[in-house]
Amino acid sequence: MTDPADPTGPPAEPPPFSWGALLFVVISFLVGIGYLLWVTAIEGRRVWIVFGLIVLIAGFAALAHWLMGRTRR
Repeated sequence: MTDPADPTGPPAEPPPFSWGALLFVVISFLVGIGYLLWVTAIEGRRVWIVFGLIVLIAGFAALAHWLMGRTRR
């Protein structure tokens, strides 16, 4: 019986993204930008304030995550 913790070869590479998956990501990104512009035309400045707060929170979360990762090494 073989030991599952002892791999016999190099790990398999993950499969590359298919053209359909990449097309879905690009279309979703463009639809998201279009939706943001459409809502901005309706709501005005409030959307950008909320969007800026979300980006600010995400930026601080990314910074905290990076700093916590640096302390583990």
